[in-house]
Amino acid sequence: MCAKLQKYWKSLDRNLIVNQRELLLGLTVCALAGVLTGILVSPRKHMTIGSYNGNGTFLPMEEEPEDAAEAEGE
Repeated sequence: MCAKLQKYWKSLDRNLIVNQRELLLGLTVCALAGVLTGILVSPRKHMTIGSYNGNGTFLPMEEEPEDAAEAEGE
């Protein structure tokens, strides 16, 4: 098995011409695959985007203020 791998590794030394478009596409695919792998493998699965700085949103644990609840009912 190791001899087959070494033979294959040595066969990769030949010169090969690659178009710039193909090179860019290959690099882009590898970068996106790395990002996707990082997202799937990461220990943090629940992402929250936002700062909850009071611009119309409430924290899930907080209740809506009474004034706002009364205003909606009217």
